[in-house]
Amino acid sequence: MRVTWGGPSDSLRDIYEHRGELEYDEPGVLPDPRLSRKFERMTALVAETLPAESLLDAGCGDGRFLAGLARLSDRPTHLVGIDISQRILDTARRWAERDGFDVELVRANMEKLPFADASFDRVLSVQAIEHLLDPQAGIGELARVLRPGGKLILSTDSSHNLVSRTINAPRAALVGILRLRGRRLRVHFPHFQFDPDELVRMVEAAGLRVEHRETFAFHVDGLSTPVVARLAAAADRALSPHSVGDIVAVVASKGYADERT
Repeated sequence: MRVTWGGPSDSLRDIYEHRGELEYDEPGVLPDPRLSRKFERMTALVAETLPAESLLDAGCGDGRFLAGLARLSDRPTHLVGIDISQRILDTARRWAERDGFDVELVRANMEKLPFADASFDRVLSVQAIEHLLDPQAGIGELARVLRPGGKLILSTDSSHNLVSRTINAPRAALVGILRLRGRRLRVHFPHFQFDPDELVRMVEAAGLRVEHRETFAFHVDGLSTPVVARLAAAADRALSPHSVGDIVAVVASKGYADERT
């Protein structure tokens, strides 16, 4: 595996290695799209842009989205995943071996990718930029390695998650009064939220044109049972399209040089 460093988030490597040890030690199972709106919608958004020759999953984690995309009939021929944590990449490698698909895995900081300009037809990044110390640099790198005519499919946490905030307000207030916030976190790391309009501006500042934006997913703190997840997903589907979900996603395209001049 190639390794590259050179961005502010290099300082977080040990933190994410520890997180990988605690939370991503073994390959899991694909999320059930009936319960996980994130898996359902992000996989669908990528599928709508296919076919394509190559795809980079930036911040691939344990490889679950790569595994999901590998099952598509018109999946990209060349799948690549990067993550800052070697432990998490080891889990992604074992997942790919278990499921029988080929993937190139590279340890790298998203703020400084080890690929040439215009290397990929599609770039996917799911819930990763909110963990960077320099999210704009990360988005700039995603745009740089995207080929002209290619598509970026990007999601992150939305600050307009009004439904979940309303549902969880009583519990959040009690946690604040009792000073329990953060007590259950085993690893502390950066976790930002973005205004959907701000995210669009950041993507456009990287030279891309946003073609689609949506928000999705609700959650109930402390009640992560399948029944609750199914009800939350059903409510989200019934209300879509809306602008008040936990997650904001964009699909953006990269123009050709003569179009940008």
